[in-house]
Amino acid sequence: MEQTMKYIFWDIDGTLLKTGLAGVDAVRDAIKLRFGIENFQFSHMLGGATDSHIFKQVIRDIKGSCNAADAAGLMILYHRLLPQYLPTHQGSLMPNVQKTLQYFADHETGYKTCLLTGNTMMGAFTKLRHYGIDQYFDSRCSACGELSEDRCELARTAWQRLYLLDPAVTPDDIIIIGDTPNDIRCAQAINARSLIVLAGSTHSEAELAACRPWRLIDRLPDDPQELVALLDEN
Repeated sequence: MEQTMKYIFWDIDGTLLKTGLAGVDAVRDAIKLRFGIENFQFSHMLGGATDSHIFKQVIRDIKGSCNAADAAGLMILYHRLLPQYLPTHQGSLMPNVQKTLQYFADHETGYKTCLLTGNTMMGAFTKLRHYGIDQYFDSRCSACGELSEDRCELARTAWQRLYLLDPAVTPDDIIIIGDTPNDIRCAQAINARSLIVLAGSTHSEAELAACRPWRLIDRLPDDPQELVALLDEN
C-alpha cells in the first residue's frame, strides 16, 4: 500500500533561523526612504505577525489609514533592502536546522517540508537563500505573509492549497513547527498539530504551554531520526 504523505509547515524567524534583526532594520530603512522618518518605533509586536500586517500597521500609524499603493510601495522597498542587510547582521541558523532539513531531503521519511510564515514569499526565500536552506522547501503548498494579515487565515490557505495538490490529506497529516503562540493558533485553526521549539522563542515556556501546543521541545534533536519518531507519534 502506498504511504500517505505528511507535511511539515515551518515557521522561519526564531524557528529555522535568526537574522540578527536584519529584517527589522530593512523595514526601518524602507520607512525612512518612503516617509522620511528616522528610527521608526513600532507600535505593535513584530514576533509572529505577518509582513502584510506589519507594513499596513506602520502606514496606519504614520498616515492614519493605509491604501494598497502605500502597502505595496513599502513592501517593494523592503524586498530591495533586505538582501543588503542580511550580510551585515550577525544572524545564524538555529541548532540542528541544516542537518534536519538535509535528513528529510535525503531519506524517505514520508514528510514534505513546506513553509507557513508571516514573511512574504520573496522575503522568506531571500532569508532562506542567504542561509543556504531555500532548496529544502516546496513553495507550491506553502503560505506566506502577503496573502493575509491574519496568521490563522494563512493556515487555512495552506490547507486549501495542500488539499488541491493532495486530496487524500487530512489534518492528522499536518504539523506546524514554530516558536510563538501564533504558530499554535495556526495549527488549531485547521485542527493540525503544533510542535513548538523553545530555542529561538522570545516567549516563556509557561506562556507557550498555556496555548496548548501538541508538543514543546527545547531545540531540534541532534539526531534527526528522533524528530521523525516524535512526529510519528499520535
